Amino acid sequence: MNKAQRKRLPNKKIIRSAKFEAKEQFTKSALENLKTENERIVNSLKESGEID
Repeated sequence: MNKAQRKRLPNKKIIRSAKFEAKEQFTKSALENLKTENERIVNSLKESGEID
């Protein structure tokens, strides 16, 4: 009976992969936000003539 109960519970690998996917999605969105913010700063500096 213990084997049958264990099969019903989620596998640790599945739980870890879900956490990894959540972290990966967060880091992807954070990276995308940083890229857009960087582009805004560079464009602002170009418009003001501080960089070429």
